[in-house]
Amino acid sequence: MSRRLDDTDRALLRALTTDGRRTLRALAKDVELSEPAVRERIQRLERDQVITGYRAAVAPESVDAATAAFIALRFGPGEDVRSAVDEALRREPCVLEAHQVAGDDCYLIKVRVASTGELADLLDRVRAIPPIQSTGTTIVLRTIFERPLLAGDAERTRGDGPAPAANGG
Repeated sequence: MSRRLDDTDRALLRALTTDGRRTLRALAKDVELSEPAVRERIQRLERDQVITGYRAAVAPESVDAATAAFIALRFGPGEDVRSAVDEALRREPCVLEAHQVAGDDCYLIKVRVASTGELADLLDRVRAIPPIQSTGTTIVLRTIFERPLLAGDAERTRGDGPAPAANGG
């Protein structure tokens, strides 16, 4: 993206991350612009890949994914090693996020499965990826909240509440 986001762009993004099905009319009212101006801004945000897609938020329990866990992965150095791990993780549908991290661990992944038994099966598959040397797993007992990026911006800019985490949640 070549240009900075202005306050109106950020207001549109906050509104869309809170409710991606908002009408142009409602968005236009919120940001005090015409519907065509809002449409043009949204199209530009999509074209500039600021908005990368629209998704439905699904209750994990309703799709047999009530058990969440974070798994730290350790493996040796090398681009080809990382590529092999990337490819194997992308094939696992229960891996929701994969992050390369600094520190002793190489990657931190977030997974959702139906049960601890399924988590054990997933760990067996992950540990079988040839470059993986070790794993460390933290099972989520309760999710306090998950926040879309920018959703907490309104409180922070108004000064009404604590600032959200820098990564958006």
